[in-house]
Amino acid sequence: MTVLRQRVTSKGGTTEAALRAMLDAGIKETILAGVRAANARSIELGQMLDQDAAP
Repeated sequence: MTVLRQRVTSKGGTTEAALRAMLDAGIKETILAGVRAANARSIELGQMLDQDAAP
């Protein structure tokens, strides 16, 4: 991810400023929490589907 960010942002540019502001505000933790919640819900839905498919 770091390599991609370095390739698409200009040093001192607007994207770099936006990313820095979001990181400083804790966006990384917020995104990770969202991914974890989606993962947990997908497991729950998969289990429900398995129960419905059981004879």
